[in-house]
Amino acid sequence: MKTLKTDVIIIGGGATGCGIARDLALRGIDHCLLEKGDLGAGATGACHGLLHSGARYAVNDTEAAAECIQENRILRRIGAKCVEQSDGLFVRLPGDSREHRDRFLNQCRTVGIPTETLSPSQALELVPALNPALEEAIRVPDCAIDPFRLCVLNTVSSEQRGCPVLIHHQVVEITKERGDCVAVKAKVQHSQELVEIRGKAIINAAGAWSGQVAALAGNRLPLKLSKGSLIISSHRLSNMVLNRLRPNSDGDIIVPNETVCLCGTTSIPIQHADLARVEPEEVDLLLREAGAMVPDFAETRLIRAYAGVRPLLQAESWSENDRAISRGFRIFDHGNRMFSIVGGKLSTYRLMAEKMSDTIQEFFGLKLPCTTAERPLEGQQDLAGYPLSKRLGKISDIVCECELVGRQAVETVVEQTNTKYIEDIQHRTRLGMGPCQGGFCTYRALGIMQEQGSVDPAESLRVLKAFLRRRFKGIKPVLWGDQLREEQFVEGIYLGILDL
Repeated sequence: MKTLKTDVIIIGGGATGCGIARDLALRGIDHCLLEKGDLGAGATGACHGLLHSGARYAVNDTEAAAECIQENRILRRIGAKCVEQSDGLFVRLPGDSREHRDRFLNQCRTVGIPTETLSPSQALELVPALNPALEEAIRVPDCAIDPFRLCVLNTVSSEQRGCPVLIHHQVVEITKERGDCVAVKAKVQHSQELVEIRGKAIINAAGAWSGQVAALAGNRLPLKLSKGSLIISSHRLSNMVLNRLRPNSDGDIIVPNETVCLCGTTSIPIQHADLARVEPEEVDLLLREAGAMVPDFAETRLIRAYAGVRPLLQAESWSENDRAISRGFRIFDHGNRMFSIVGGKLSTYRLMAEKMSDTIQEFFGLKLPCTTAERPLEGQQDLAGYPLSKRLGKISDIVCECELVGRQAVETVVEQTNTKYIEDIQHRTRLGMGPCQGGFCTYRALGIMQEQGSVDPAESLRVLKAFLRRRFKGIKPVLWGDQLREEQFVEGIYLGILDL
């Protein structure tokens, strides 16, 4: 069994885990990050893609709201190639409370979130697809953010400093000596081999799986899991983030994301993160609520539905309403060299990473400054940024027409990662995320993987089938109309021409 040695072992490759890796790297603390899937495979990759201004939490959770607006400003500055600086509107429709609107404005003012009240005509000029019956809208600095790109860029600092980032490595055992956690054993997903990583401290940043990771070391965490489902339209219906101006509820956010729009989310208690799936009634609900803000949404082809699981920090006083639980975060020192960080949001990942890294350096008796709020994310120079049209000048030999992904981009990912998973290419290039959902580009990407030697012909069929099954899981809940017809066409390609 191969053994690695490091100072800090980070379990979890979502935004928080990747952010911790970057912070430790910039402080010069040796570490190794382990993720059972690809980076962003959990709640990070299944989120709205929304960089909150904090306005959504201003009325009921001022602490989370204040953290969000602070981090919003920082991420706009340090992660420009991850953030589409679209701004957002909180839209008040007929029947939505004026009293809530007044509380909203007052609390935003208290927290320091800038707002601008717009008339219906001003709002419709910005977003023509809005419901023309709207009564007013309030502009806030919400943004769209690419969570996969964010995770990848946060790990660049680690890799440049020789700190391993091991994806598709699932932690299956934590070794304890004299009561202290001293090592983990991880299973390599494609080979089932075991790797041992020995360290002086372990950080549990596994999100919805944090409870299971903590249990491997005999620790417990007070978590409540909440499933959130979302739907994706086939094209952009708004160039701004849209929120319903009412108490937080289901289906009241629409976020533009490259070529599509995302709408969500629901909030349903769930017992186990691996059991999350989208139910038909959730799709109906989200479609109905999105259509109230943007009527065209009800007639637009849906290309996908998916669900993520929020790891909410359960307070001592139990709440039956998941939306009433704070989106704040907490660090647990388990007293056996394991530290867990739970709760929080994608928008506050950098702050969470800073506080966790402060805790670790205190454990080591160090006094090193945090510089993640000042230093731009490394690796951005190779990215086109927004809008999508910026890619056009650099593309030749297109592999994915929907998302304008060229052959060179795919080859670069395969060369850098030697991946055996099409998902790794998808997350780093957006290949297969557009309206065809990978129907026409998946086999092209697999061919490039074969040419570059990351998979052999015997492996290719297994890799292709696994990817298609995963994509179909998200397509199945929205199979009607044009999406059903397109899926039948894609089925013809794979079952007919490729004889699967």
